[in-house]
Amino acid sequence: MAETAIAFPVLLMAALGLLQFSVFYHSQNVMTESVQEGARVAAEEDRTVSDGVAYAQVLLKAGIGPSADQVQVQGIDGGNAVAIEAQAKLKLIIPWAVNASLPLQSRAVVSKEKFRVGPGSTN
Repeated sequence: MAETAIAFPVLLMAALGLLQFSVFYHSQNVMTESVQEGARVAAEEDRTVSDGVAYAQVLLKAGIGPSADQVQVQGIDGGNAVAIEAQAKLKLIIPWAVNASLPLQSRAVVSKEKFRVGPGSTN
C-alpha cells in the first residue's frame, strides 16, 4: 500500500510530462510544415506574400485547432526569396504551472519562381 502511494504521483508526473512533450512536438511540427507550405505558395510566380501567410494560417488552424488564432504569422518579401515566420507560446497542460508556456517558433525561406526562356525558343 505504501509503495502505491509513493509510486502513483511519480507515474502521474511522468505521464503528464510525456503528454506535454507530445503536444509540444505535434504543435512544433504543424507550425514548421505550415510555414514551409506557406513560403512555397508565396514563392509561386503569380502569388504574393499575403497568399502564403493566409495559406499558412489555414494549415495552422487545421492542424492545431482554435489555438492557432494565437500564432503570429508574418511574411517577408526579400526580392529573390520569400520568408514566412510564425511564433507562439504553448500553454502547459500541467495544472500546477499556472502561467508557464513553451515557445514555438518556425521560419521557412524559399526562392521565388521565375520563368526563364530557354535557348531555342522563339520569343
